[in-house]
Amino acid sequence: MLSELVVDAATDDEELTRRLLDAAQDELVAFGIRRASMESIAVKAGLARATLYRRFNKQQLVRSVVMRRLRRSLVEMVREVEALPTVDERLVEAFVFGTRQSRADDLLARLLESEPETVLPYFTTHSHVMLDLMRSFLADQLRRSPGPAIEADPDAAAEIIIRLASSIRLTPGSHIPLDSDEDLRTFAWTYLVPLLHTRPRSGPARQ
Repeated sequence: MLSELVVDAATDDEELTRRLLDAAQDELVAFGIRRASMESIAVKAGLARATLYRRFNKQQLVRSVVMRRLRRSLVEMVREVEALPTVDERLVEAFVFGTRQSRADDLLARLLESEPETVLPYFTTHSHVMLDLMRSFLADQLRRSPGPAIEADPDAAAEIIIRLASSIRLTPGSHIPLDSDEDLRTFAWTYLVPLLHTRPRSGPARQ
């Protein structure tokens, strides 16, 4: 009986958190970070304001919404490419899928449009949390992919790829064609796949 009560309590807690994050996501898409109302989020979630504040302040709530979306996107990306037979093909199609998905992300588009000064630090000077999560995730996928192990350091290759992908999303104007899926595939085969097959080497010794 006690174990059942613990499970029920955990399930209720997860459901409450989901409701709060769903409501917060809707509020952020509609109004951005600055104009988002914690009171409105509580009402949309069907909860008392005190319940919301016991769990999150506004900064924590925004971070939780963003990180939940990021984790879901990474899971969807793996599902999209896991049937492909080689690490090269998985990387290329993951890059295409991820870029297309980020361009269609209504929350990211809203925040970049309405308050870039608030959002851009999460991708630049304060990007370590997101970068660490995405790098470790991609590096793990590179290690798990079928076929021979890649020649590059998986963590280093993953970080370079994540940094390039982030730059493409944040600065869309480019000499390199990057508009269509085929453009993205060409870019990935030309510039990203070789990263997996480049062995680390030290530079020339200083005199």
